[in-house]
Amino acid sequence: MATANEIYRDAAIRHQIGLRRYSAGLTKRVATLLEQADRDLTEKLRARLARFEGKPIDVTSQRWKALLADIRGARDQAMLEYRKLTRTDLQKLGVMEGNREVSLLQTSIPIDVTFATIPADQLRAIATSKPFQGKLLGTWFKELATGDQRRLVGAIQLGMVQGEPVDDIVRRVVGTRKAAYADGILATTRRDATAIVRTAVNHVSNEARANVWDANSDIIDARIWHSTLDGRTSAVCRARDGHGTPVGDSKLPDGVPALVPAGAAPPAHFNCRSIMVAYINGVGLVGNRPTVTDTRTRAKREIDFRAEAKRTGKSIKQVRADWAAKNIGGVPASTNYQDFLGRQSASFQDEVLGKTRGQLFRKGKLNVDQFVDRQGNELSLAQLAETHPEAFSLAGLDPGDF
Repeated sequence: MATANEIYRDAAIRHQIGLRRYSAGLTKRVATLLEQADRDLTEKLRARLARFEGKPIDVTSQRWKALLADIRGARDQAMLEYRKLTRTDLQKLGVMEGNREVSLLQTSIPIDVTFATIPADQLRAIATSKPFQGKLLGTWFKELATGDQRRLVGAIQLGMVQGEPVDDIVRRVVGTRKAAYADGILATTRRDATAIVRTAVNHVSNEARANVWDANSDIIDARIWHSTLDGRTSAVCRARDGHGTPVGDSKLPDGVPALVPAGAAPPAHFNCRSIMVAYINGVGLVGNRPTVTDTRTRAKREIDFRAEAKRTGKSIKQVRADWAAKNIGGVPASTNYQDFLGRQSASFQDEVLGKTRGQLFRKGKLNVDQFVDRQGNELSLAQLAETHPEAFSLAGLDPGDF
């Protein structure tokens, strides 16, 4: 029979898949919006640039300035619609994720528990008030729009000054059908915009759920990093998989290595797919929570615990601990990236780590978390050779060659 922590962990991972579908849906809507804006810009460019074709270009003229103002206005409108769509959806997501986490915890525990919930306004605010990758969502929006304008104006000016035909300028901006329009400068904006969306979805989800854990820190002991187990998992996420950090004043459960740095949380990088999962403290749950009931009242359960203690000669504390171990469980037995990668073929390991690092992993006995520094940055082979020369020797490599 699965324990509460195992049921919860599996449900959280299943939800991770659902969250990716949500992210893909929002990303598709954003891409559709921007693709339409790009088509509108193409028509505008052809019409406006045709007036300049074959004539000397004066970048100080009012006509040229009016052209740029028109183009900038069109892009400003596209970015405004993108910001509105993204911000609104992320605010809704924050509320949904906070409420869903409470529901997930409640349904995972074999007794009825009243969890502290988070006000909707607090969950909505996560999207705009909590930074990810070092910046607020509004700052990412601003930098996206600034870069878009800079690339667009630069491409147009370059073509005009060089006397290029209108079609050539438009191709530089929009791209070519043969390359699915991925070779135009507008494609950079689309890629950056969708990366922001995917990363922000992960950020809002993890922050909303963390808010729930912090509000219920009397029975949530820790948050544990869970990385997606496939060949696209980044070095930093491979290293952090299975590591945890305490919630509130709790200590890390036995068997959970400390997360370094302690405050790290997904997203670890753009397009990060990792999540944090909670660890439920079963002893704290049945020992000191006034809002816990099961088929018995709290008072009746305590009477039963005392009767069992008298019958078995155990302390009431031990009886509670036995119940918690059976029903709530300890740290779920789960596959971490180290175990996962160790079971894969050498060719897959080399594909993920690189050929030399693959040798160091297999023969040099280096763990995946030893390939990154404390900040999660991947170490170069020269740095690894300096810090782990014995691993190179075990792998049949000369550390001096690196």
